[in-house]
Amino acid sequence: MIPEEIRRYAEDPNAAGDDLPPPLKRVVTDGYVLWLGAVPSLTSVSRLRLAPEDVAETLTRVRELVAEHGHRNATWWVGSSATPADLVDRLVAHGPLPDDRPGYEAHATAMATVTAPPPAPAGIVARRVETWEEYEASIGVTAAGFGMPETELEEWRAVARERWDAEQAGHAVRTYLAWLGADPVAVGRMLPGPCAGFLIGGTTVPAARGRGAYRALVRARWEDAVAAGTPALVTQAGKTSRPILERLGFEPVAEIEVLLDPETA
Repeated sequence: MIPEEIRRYAEDPNAAGDDLPPPLKRVVTDGYVLWLGAVPSLTSVSRLRLAPEDVAETLTRVRELVAEHGHRNATWWVGSSATPADLVDRLVAHGPLPDDRPGYEAHATAMATVTAPPPAPAGIVARRVETWEEYEASIGVTAAGFGMPETELEEWRAVARERWDAEQAGHAVRTYLAWLGADPVAVGRMLPGPCAGFLIGGTTVPAARGRGAYRALVRARWEDAVAAGTPALVTQAGKTSRPILERLGFEPVAEIEVLLDPETA
């Protein structure tokens, strides 16, 4: 059984933890958490606890904050615990739409496990990156795995050295690669959280899928979470990763509708 603290963290990870190191920012209110990531296109709104009459005003205020911080592409993550119960419909009535951009998904499942996933299959090596060259390679693997648009890829390349330095200093998510022979073929990241490791951005290049690289990365991050004293993993899975994670022992704990606000594009 998944403890309630871990379930809540899986649904709304951006609401947990201490203040974020620059350039990351977070605006926390009683009604929502606005998270502003390392690049302008990484913008999310979550832990939504609104009254029906506050939805339109909140949407307007979030749009103002996104513009003030030079961000764009605000996505609203409406989880099972969000209020009001018809929040998705109310948001859609004011402009946000299901996020069906290429490489994105309009629905995610918050998942968690407190049991060890299976070990990596033979022939796959998965571990945290150790050098700048490996970190740089992880960006290319991410782009190939997700089909990232060139404009978004360039944003990440522009801040790559800064994010690598932050990771080395313990102020950023941890990056992991999986190798098939000498070739890096899959990437995954993990944010060490207060009660679990939060898995982010797992993907495999198309030519290497079905070989166990994704599974190997889950196990590598589990071992690091255990070493950190938080023997649990959470994530927000899309339609491709959910069945894999279920086979690895993850349980669904919440469903999340993801809306993109075109007013912030």
